[in-house]
Amino acid sequence: MVYLRLRTSPLGPDFPRDRFLRTPIRLIRWVMERLDNEEQRQANTASITEARVADLLLKVAHGFSGSRRSPPRTSPKDFLPYPGWQPPSTTSTGPDQPTKFVLGQLVQTSRIPLHVFLGLVTSPESDS
Repeated sequence: MVYLRLRTSPLGPDFPRDRFLRTPIRLIRWVMERLDNEEQRQANTASITEARVADLLLKVAHGFSGSRRSPPRTSPKDFLPYPGWQPPSTTSTGPDQPTKFVLGQLVQTSRIPLHVFLGLVTSPESDS
């Protein structure tokens, strides 16, 4: 199941079967966490407009209902697919986000292999 998930991700071409079998489990976990985080971020980003419209419609509908109660306390975040998602915070001495982005783009365009990307991005503290 993990292999199928990894192969259908944008990193799939970099993980043929033999490379996947030789990859340490901690690296596979790290990659899977990053993939899940990226999917949640993309889902929330793609849904922010709909969430704002849903929040506005709820408040407008409440206004037209004639109710004397105050409108429900909602925010667009309540209508996102992953309302509790927070960007990961890094306290490592590794590369910053712009560097990781550039390296990620290089991996996606197959200019550098994934194992080189992982070697550059992972810090020595996270190996233990």
